[in-house]
Amino acid sequence: MSESGIKHHLPGFDQALDTLKEDVTLMANLVSRNLANARAGFAERDEDFSAAVIADDEEVDLLEKQVDRLGTDILMRYQPLITDLRTVLATIKLSNILERASNHAVSIARRSRKLAEDPSPADERESLLAHFDAVIRLFGEAILAFRDVDTVIAGRVLGRTESLAEAGREFVENFTERLEERPFGSRTYVNLMAVAQSLEEITYLAEHIANEIVYIAEARDIRHPHNTLAETEETSR
Repeated sequence: MSESGIKHHLPGFDQALDTLKEDVTLMANLVSRNLANARAGFAERDEDFSAAVIADDEEVDLLEKQVDRLGTDILMRYQPLITDLRTVLATIKLSNILERASNHAVSIARRSRKLAEDPSPADERESLLAHFDAVIRLFGEAILAFRDVDTVIAGRVLGRTESLAEAGREFVENFTERLEERPFGSRTYVNLMAVAQSLEEITYLAEHIANEIVYIAEARDIRHPHNTLAETEETSR
């Protein structure tokens, strides 16, 4: 029987797996909302959006624990086979990735509060906002790909990750230069740098999600593709 044809027949397994998926979907929706609110707080200098991000992060933390508990229970009780096993393991990892993304949304929200207190150059904020939008789109595509186990969308996410991450690093470098040129605006540029760094991290979290999709669908671990030690290990097998 092929891998895809192997099914788990223990009573309750399908329901438990569906519940796990529903919990992580709820978590993903909440994190997506957090990122959108963090963006709004940054763009509009609105305290309410930033406060909502910080408040909702607590619910994300609780959901992460819930997904961990349920996923561990499924592994111990049902000992799922092959594809189902990969799905459970990847879903547990996804909850951790989502929690980290929410933490970065909180960091952005806190920096946005500080930025709202000081004037900042409009052109620099606008260019960072455009980058913010691109990162949110990438993260949303990664979530969609995970939901549908869609390796085509995952491939598109992987193909755009490095260019977006590089753009984030360029923002950090530019803000560092501005900080050196205009020390009187140091607080503003330190906060803008922190926002750009969080966006870079969220970009790589989207990449991690895409990697998990390939793991579920194809049983391939494509993380760290240029690691010479990993290449040596594969060759020696």
